[in-house]
Amino acid sequence: MNTLVWIVLLLLILVLLVRVTSLQRQLNELKSDVERLENGSTVSARSDFNYTLSPKETSHTSQPAQSDLDQELLTLIQQGKKIMAIKRLREARGLSLKEAKDYVDSLDR
Repeated sequence: MNTLVWIVLLLLILVLLVRVTSLQRQLNELKSDVERLENGSTVSARSDFNYTLSPKETSHTSQPAQSDLDQELLTLIQQGKKIMAIKRLREARGLSLKEAKDYVDSLDR
C-alpha cells in the first residue's frame, strides 16, 4: 500500500511539473510579446482601429478618405451581409466580436 501511495505521488509531481513548465513557457512568450509591443518593433493588427471614435466621428474630425476595408464593409452591409462584414473586419483587424459588431453598426448608420 505504501508503494502505491509513492507511485501516485510521483505521478502527481510529474503532471504538476509538466504543467508548470508549460505555464512558464507561455509566460515567457507573453513577456516577449509585451517587450516587442513596448519597443514598437511590431505593428499591432489593431493599431489602425480607433477605439474612442466611431468611423463617422473620425470623418467629422479629420476628414480622412474611407479605407478600402471600410468600402468593402459598406458593400457587404448594403448587400444585407452584415455578419460577413463583421467576420471580414475581425479577420482583417483581429478585433473581438463585440468590437467588430460595434464598428460595423457604426458604419451602417
